[in-house]
Amino acid sequence: MTEEAKPETRLSPGLFDLTTLQREANSRFGFSAKTTLSLAQALYEKHKVLTYPRTDSRCLPEDYLPTVKETLTVLTGQGAGKGHDEVLLARYSPFAHQILARNWVLPNKRIFNNAKISDHFAIIPTPQAPKSLNELEQKLYDFVVKRFLSVFFPAAEYMVTTRITRVEGHPFKTEGKVLVNPGWLAVHGKEAQDGDDGNLVAVDAKEKVKTDEVTVKANATKPPPRYSEATLLSAMEGAGKMVDDEELKAAMAGRGLGTPATRAQIIENLLGEQYMHREGRELIPTAKAFSLMTLLNGLGVNELTQPELTGDWEWKLGRIEKGEFTREEFMREIAEMTRHMVERAKHYEADTIPGDFGVLTAKCPRCGGEIRETYKKFQCGGCDYSLWKIVAGRQFEPAEIDTLINEGMIGPLTGFRNKMGRSFAAAIKLNDDKMPEFDFGQDKADAADAEPVDFSAQESIGKCPKCASNVFEHGNSYVCEKSVGPDKTCDFRSGKIILQQPMDIGQMKKLLSEGKTDLLKEFVSNRTRRKFSAYLVAKDGKVGFEFEKKVAKPKAPAKKKAEAAT
Repeated sequence: MTEEAKPETRLSPGLFDLTTLQREANSRFGFSAKTTLSLAQALYEKHKVLTYPRTDSRCLPEDYLPTVKETLTVLTGQGAGKGHDEVLLARYSPFAHQILARNWVLPNKRIFNNAKISDHFAIIPTPQAPKSLNELEQKLYDFVVKRFLSVFFPAAEYMVTTRITRVEGHPFKTEGKVLVNPGWLAVHGKEAQDGDDGNLVAVDAKEKVKTDEVTVKANATKPPPRYSEATLLSAMEGAGKMVDDEELKAAMAGRGLGTPATRAQIIENLLGEQYMHREGRELIPTAKAFSLMTLLNGLGVNELTQPELTGDWEWKLGRIEKGEFTREEFMREIAEMTRHMVERAKHYEADTIPGDFGVLTAKCPRCGGEIRETYKKFQCGGCDYSLWKIVAGRQFEPAEIDTLINEGMIGPLTGFRNKMGRSFAAAIKLNDDKMPEFDFGQDKADAADAEPVDFSAQESIGKCPKCASNVFEHGNSYVCEKSVGPDKTCDFRSGKIILQQPMDIGQMKKLLSEGKTDLLKEFVSNRTRRKFSAYLVAKDGKVGFEFEKKVAKPKAPAKKKAEAAT
C-alpha cells in the first residue's frame, strides 16, 4: 500500500441567517421551513434565548464582541441563574471555556462585519440561559449554539490522501481525507463529518492490508433528485443565477425569490393549494401544477413562470432609489401588465387554450369520431363524449387514454391520491356507458358462486411457490390458477404494485423461477412515507422483503484514533 497526501484546512461554516437555518434544519431533522421559523420565533419571543430570526445576514456588528463574551460565559454555566437547563449547558461548557481561555473572540471580518448587516444580524444565542424548552425547541437551539461555538474555533486540518492498494498485482485507488486536527469539528462530533468526503483511516508507511472480499457493484445513472425544502430554499435564494440579463442578475444578487421571512409561507401556500405534496422530505409537483404551467404558457403570460419578472422589478426599484425612475411609472407598468394578463385570460375558453395537444389514435367508443386533447379534456369531435385529463390528482397521458379506449382497461397505475392526500394505485376500466371507473381488483372470481376462470389463452409466467400450479396475470395481481374460482385450493397471489413499486412481469418470472427479484428501489413505506430499496423473495409460499446487506466501514485501531485526535 502506498499513498500521497497534501495538507488541507477547512473553516467552520458561517453563522446562520434564516434561510440557511431552514435549509440545514430540513436536511438534518426533516423540519419544514415553516416549522423551523415557528420554533426560532418561539425561542426568540417566548424563551428569549435566540436573537431575531427573520434575518438575511450571517454576520454580527463589529461592536458586538462584549455581548458575545457575555453569551459564552453564560454557556459555561457561570451566571446562568436559577432554573436553567444544566444538562444542556453542560454540553457547551467545555467549548465555551476553551474559547474564552484561549481568547479566540477577536475582531474578524468573517464574523464581525457591519458591511454585511442589513436590518438585523445573524441568528445566535443570547446571554439568557435556556430553561423549559420542549424537545423540538431544544433541537433547534442546540443546532444554533453549536454553529455559534464552532465559528470561533480554528479550522479543521486534513491530509487529502490518494492511496494505492495492490491486490494480486492489481492497483486499486482510494481517495479521501485523513483528519489530523479536528479544530471546530470537535464541537459537533460525528455529526459534522461529511459522508461524501470518504474519510480514511490513517495507516503506517508500507503497511500491508488483508483483502477479505472483492465485490463488483453495478450502478446506474439517476435523474436529478426531487426538491426537498432544503434544496428548494437554496433555489429560491439563488434564483437570480437563472437570469441571463446581467443587469437583472445584478439586481437580484443576494435577494432571490421571496425574502427569508416569506419563503417558508410561499412553500406552505403551494402545499395548501395542492400545487405540490410533501412526501417524506421530497416535494412532489401535482397534476394541478403542470396544468397551471400549461395554462400560463398557452395564454402567453410566461413572465409569471420566470425569475426575470422579479429581477426586472428589483432593478426598477433600485433605479427608483437612485432617482432614475419614478414610483408612478413603476405602478403604471404593473397595472398595464395586469390588464394584459386579464385580457389574454378572457380571450380563451377552457377548450380553446393553445398547447402542445394532439389527436388520439383511438376512436370514440360511442360514435367512432376523432378524439382531440384539449387543456382539460380528451373530447370527441362528433358527439359529447369526453374524458377528464386529471382524475384523483393524476393526469392521464394520451397514450394511456388510447390503451383505455382500445382495450377497455389499463393499469394498475400509480400516482392517484385520495382526499387525505395519500397515494394509491388502481386499474381503470370502462363501464357499460364507456366511462372510466376505478378497479381495485376485488375479483368477482372470489365470490362463492363465481364461475371458473379460463386461463387457456394465457401463457403461464411460472410455478406457484405454494402448490406448484401455474401462475397467471389476473386483474391487478399475479395469481395461482388454483386460487380463483369456486373450487379454490390455494391462496397465493401477489399484487402488480406493492407499496407503490410496480412489479413487472419480468421480475415476477424471476421471483417464481429463482425465488428472488432484482433490487427494487421505489417502495414507499406506509408508515413513514419514505422510499426504500429491497428484494422481493418467495419463502414458505409467501412474498416478503429482503433488504440489501450494508457493508460495515472498517474501524480505526484505538491507537490510531487517539493519534488522529491529538
